[in-house]
Amino acid sequence: MAIGTVAEMPALAALANPALAGAIKSIAQALIGFLLLAGLFWVMESLWPEQRHQPKWRRDSFTDMLYWFAGYGIRAVASFLTLVVIVAVVIFIPHTGIPAIASQPGWLQVIEVIVIGDVLGYWSHRIFHKTPLLWPFHAVHHSPEQVDWLSAARVHPLDTIVSRMVTVLPLFLLGYSHLTLGGYAIFLAVYPIYLHANVSWDYGPFRWLIASPAYHRWHHASDVEALDKNFSGLLPVVDIIFGTAYFPKGRHPVSYGLYREQMPRGIMRQWAYPFHRKQSAATPPNLLPERQPVQQVNQFNQAQRW
Repeated sequence: MAIGTVAEMPALAALANPALAGAIKSIAQALIGFLLLAGLFWVMESLWPEQRHQPKWRRDSFTDMLYWFAGYGIRAVASFLTLVVIVAVVIFIPHTGIPAIASQPGWLQVIEVIVIGDVLGYWSHRIFHKTPLLWPFHAVHHSPEQVDWLSAARVHPLDTIVSRMVTVLPLFLLGYSHLTLGGYAIFLAVYPIYLHANVSWDYGPFRWLIASPAYHRWHHASDVEALDKNFSGLLPVVDIIFGTAYFPKGRHPVSYGLYREQMPRGIMRQWAYPFHRKQSAATPPNLLPERQPVQQVNQFNQAQRW
């Protein structure tokens, strides 16, 4: 071993230790969060289930657990890329926000961010459904045939990155405070988990005021009448305004998952799925309802041994 290499080892170790400590801390946080939420939702889904015979540990729960832990890194990348874009905007484009927005009291900014953010999220979500190029990425999230809190983690990395950037960047450019945006980012990470829970709550008389788990579960239904409905993640009135609301009273979806489309199993195959359009159905269900991709996906599974 060269003398220079020996001399450099303490310095390399000093650089590696913070990175290793940060990685261990992130893994510990992910594990603690997973265990706490698993306990909470086990109780909720046991006492108030919508699908009473749905097992707590599904066939694909292990895959979704991998998504859960990978999601910490993916969200960090999404936040970093969003920050890079924000810095580029600040450097190259004169930007001071809208003074009238920045000077508003905090409570008013919170209300506006919730409403504007939900509209932005609605259109981002709807575009992912309606665009053949983007649908295969979002199809990964719609592939679970049994929906629960853990299935919320099954999101393609590019879906996460694009959705986060489309929602947060415009709010920053408008001039909303960092504190308000930080709180909203936490909300975006937590509330969707609850929305996917296997619980029957529909909020009764407030069912059209705030999106509930029962409301969002219709969005994941493969029932024909529920396709491309309920894009809003918080305010059903947005779906009502744009004609995509569907929430029949006293009924539950018959089935969940993709409509006439089959997703390969396993996290690596699902990440690769959008990039194999010849083998996968890359068209949203509303644009090509008669496709039969099962044989194509079976061929794809044979080709990819992950």
